[in-house]
Amino acid sequence: MDLNQLRTFVTVAEEKHLTRAAERLFTSQPAISAQLKALEESLDVKLFDRTPKGMVLTPFGRQLLSHAEKTLSAADSMLVEAKSIKGQVIGDLRVGVNSDFPFLRIPQLMVSSQANYPGMQLSLESSMSAEIIVDIRKGKLDSGYFFGPCVSADLSVTKLADIKTVVVAPVEWAERLNNANIEDLADLPWIYTTASCPFYLLKEEIFRDSTKSPKKTVFVDTEDGIRELVKAGSGISLLREDDADKAEAEGWGVRWSGSCPSVPLNIAVQKNRVHEPLILAWLDELRKCWGIASHDESALDAI
Repeated sequence: MDLNQLRTFVTVAEEKHLTRAAERLFTSQPAISAQLKALEESLDVKLFDRTPKGMVLTPFGRQLLSHAEKTLSAADSMLVEAKSIKGQVIGDLRVGVNSDFPFLRIPQLMVSSQANYPGMQLSLESSMSAEIIVDIRKGKLDSGYFFGPCVSADLSVTKLADIKTVVVAPVEWAERLNNANIEDLADLPWIYTTASCPFYLLKEEIFRDSTKSPKKTVFVDTEDGIRELVKAGSGISLLREDDADKAEAEGWGVRWSGSCPSVPLNIAVQKNRVHEPLILAWLDELRKCWGIASHDESALDAI
């Protein structure tokens, strides 16, 4: 019996389904079955009944589940204690970055974290929001920024801000955008993101009540790429409000006057790591950088 077998046992008990448990543990269904079989043989009891409705705990399974949960919790506590023994915040933190550094306030964050936690070393890795969430769950990243909601039960998410968005067109199209309604916008060439990007759903929300679908001419998944194509006159797109301000100030873009949805900017860590000194220090620096009060429970579910 090992911790991986116990973690598989608890996960299957929670999900009540082998496939969902495999997805959550980032492994295959045969591997999950093999782990359960090995644990049952080790304990010499049957833990689950396989039914048309899924995996159902046997009386033995129900009795042993709480012991497995306590064992895993104790193991996690031991790891946290081991990392706290030195009394210092020391370590490399791999952070997924989904946007440009100034917007994410990373320069200010670096100055503050280096002053307050000199033993913390950040490794910043650029990626997409959806990929960042997956990589945190897999353990490839320790934390990461992302746009949009997250429903992964194994992650602790802190909202940093609600980001306003604006439809922006090339400045040469100012007359076409003036007094344009939703149907008028749909006829213009759109620079879209792929479906895995949270901004894709925001664009779809704009056209929710429209009788026309937007004319999607190109799909781009980087903010730099979208800005450059708008600037070049290739089409219109949905940008952050600060990007729209910059576009107007620099004279290459014009905004639509209609209402657009906002999107949350979040940071995530694995839920079972929220008490590690390095993670606590990182979250503390983020709260200070984004002006999130420590008593704000909506932003502090990670603590």
